[in-house]
Amino acid sequence: MTEKQQPGAGKRAVRITLESDSGGERIVRQMIGEWFPKGRHAYLRYAEPPEAEMGRTVTTVRVEQGEVRIIRHGDVSFEQTFAPDRRHYGYLRTSQGRIELETVTQTLDVAAEGPDTLLDVRWSYELSVMGQAPERCSICLTAVPVPE
Repeated sequence: MTEKQQPGAGKRAVRITLESDSGGERIVRQMIGEWFPKGRHAYLRYAEPPEAEMGRTVTTVRVEQGEVRIIRHGDVSFEQTFAPDRRHYGYLRTSQGRIELETVTQTLDVAAEGPDTLLDVRWSYELSVMGQAPERCSICLTAVPVPE
């Protein structure tokens, strides 16, 4: 994608499925959002659903081969990066305050654009919250085009 392309070029409406497993608790959520390419990255953007209990919060996921970055803005702010064999520090900010996060990513598999799926990303990591003992987590994030 070149710098001179029109804003919004290449955006697609997508159905996003997010499956997470954290400490043995499995959560599956589906949302409608948008997918768009920009440079060497693919982006997903969606409003957090009511069951996530994040109020009015928009999540942006930036994906490239070897790295995923999640940023949330709104009632909840969050920032975290995942890259294999790397330690990253992030945060979660709610009305109750700021929580420091530390992740060590074990695996990250990015499958880009295919015939039926625009994006399929799977990663596993250890999460430590405010210096506590780490917990093993995994996420599967899939985006498929919404029929026009």
